[in-house]
Amino acid sequence: AELTVHKVTVSEGEISIGSVLDLTPDTKERAKTRRNHTATHILHALLRKKLGDHVRQAGSLVNPSALRFDFNHFEAVTPEELISIEAEANRVTIGNLPVTTDVLPYDEAVSRGALAFFDEKYSDNVRMVQVDGVSTELCGGTHVAMTGEIGVVKITSESSVASGVRRIEAVTGEAAVARMEDADRILRESAGLLRSTPFELPEKIKAVIARQKELEREVAKLKGAGAADSVDTLLTNAREVAGVKMVSAKLDGLDTQTLRDTADKVRDKLGSAVVVLGTETNGKAMLLAAVTKDLTGTFNAGNIIKAIAPIVGGGGGGRPDMAQAGGKDPSKLDEALTKAFDIAEEMAR
Repeated sequence: AELTVHKVTVSEGEISIGSVLDLTPDTKERAKTRRNHTATHILHALLRKKLGDHVRQAGSLVNPSALRFDFNHFEAVTPEELISIEAEANRVTIGNLPVTTDVLPYDEAVSRGALAFFDEKYSDNVRMVQVDGVSTELCGGTHVAMTGEIGVVKITSESSVASGVRRIEAVTGEAAVARMEDADRILRESAGLLRSTPFELPEKIKAVIARQKELEREVAKLKGAGAADSVDTLLTNAREVAGVKMVSAKLDGLDTQTLRDTADKVRDKLGSAVVVLGTETNGKAMLLAAVTKDLTGTFNAGNIIKAIAPIVGGGGGGRPDMAQAGGKDPSKLDEALTKAFDIAEEMAR
C-alpha cells in the first residue's frame, strides 16, 4: 500500500502518537510551485516541437523560486531557438488554456497521447496532466488550472551539464516580472553611462569599441616609436663581457611583446651579442634574455634568466637563445639586471 509521509520540524510543543494535527499548506508558495511545474511541461513540449522528438526529460527541479529542466540534446540550443521557444511559451500562457488531470489506466493514457518513456516504471493507474493542445504527460505533481495563472515565462539560462544533456533554467510569474524589471533597469543605467537611450545602445557600444581599437592602434604606434628610441640608446650603452657585446637594461612601460621585439632588434643590430631586458608591467617584473645563435654555446639565455629571476621574486626559463620570466617585485629589477653581467662573466670562464 502507498504511504504518505510528512517531514516536519517541531518548533513549539511536542508531537506524540495519537496527536491530531491540522496541515495547512502555504498557498502562496504552492501557487508559485504550480506555475513553475506547469511551465516545465510546456517547455518540454516546445523543446520537442522545436528540436525534435529525441528530446526527453533527463531530470528537473521545481520549487517556488524557479524551475530547472534537463533534457537530452546533442548541441547547445541557439539564442534564436531559445527566443522562439520562450515566445511560444508565453503565447500558451496568454491563451489561458485549461490544464486538466485524470487518473486512468496506463494503456488508456498512452492511447490518448500521454508522453511516457519505456525505461520508466508506471503503476496500472496513472495520473495524466494535459495542457490543452500543447502537452500531455504522466505526472503526479501539482499544476495550475489554467495556463494564464503562470503569467510570464522567462528563460534565464541554457547550458551543458553532461555529454548530450542540456539544462534550461527559467522563472515564472512575479519572479519573471522582477527579472525583466532588473534587466530593464540595468539597460537604462548602461545607456545612461554612454549618454544614449536603450534602443540606441547597440550602435553606441559599436562606436565605443571602434574608438577603443583606434586608440589601441595609436598606442601601439607610440610604443613602437618609443621602442625604436630605446634601441638606439641600448646600442650606445652596450658593454663588453669577455670580449662579447652585452646589453642589460631596464625599459619603462613596455608590454611583453614590445619587450621581446626590442630585444630582437638590439640583438639583430649588434649581430653577435647577449641582451637582457627588464620592465614593470601591471605592477609585476618581467625579464627577458636573448642570445645570438653563435654565442649560445657559451651564454645560455635560459640559464641567465634562471639565475636572476629569483631576485625579483619569480622564476622562468626558456631556450638557449631566448628566455623570459616574471616576478612579483619590480623594485629589484635594477639589481637583477646588474647581476646579469656577473652571470655572463661566470659563463665565459
